[in-house]
Amino acid sequence: MKLVFRTLALALSLTLSLGGCQSTSTAPNYTLSEGEEGVFTTSNAGRPIPAANIKGMTEQQLLATFGTPQLDRKDARTRVLRYKSDACTLFVFVSADRAQYADAYDPKMRRLAPADRCAGSVAAQKRNSA
Repeated sequence: MKLVFRTLALALSLTLSLGGCQSTSTAPNYTLSEGEEGVFTTSNAGRPIPAANIKGMTEQQLLATFGTPQLDRKDARTRVLRYKSDACTLFVFVSADRAQYADAYDPKMRRLAPADRCAGSVAAQKRNSA
């Protein structure tokens, strides 16, 4: 009988001590998976700017269109400029003093393809803040 109580007490003790190890938090509210499509929702969309129009822009043209980037990172010969609106993050890749490529992501870091609407909202919100 003592053995049964000891076993039950040990089992109860382990259950209570391990119960604190369980996480009650939910999964993160973002994703980096390529399988999910981005969602574009904004209060000021502006006019979409095709990626073809961004490609070839000089630094002065980028500044005039999108304003000062929130991030300006240089990796070897390529610069990555990051711009934000309420709906998205726009990355513009610059090399040889010209924009080469633009990519956009929603607030949960899901890719928005094409980047046109994001570019338009960044430009529109830049104009409104000036």
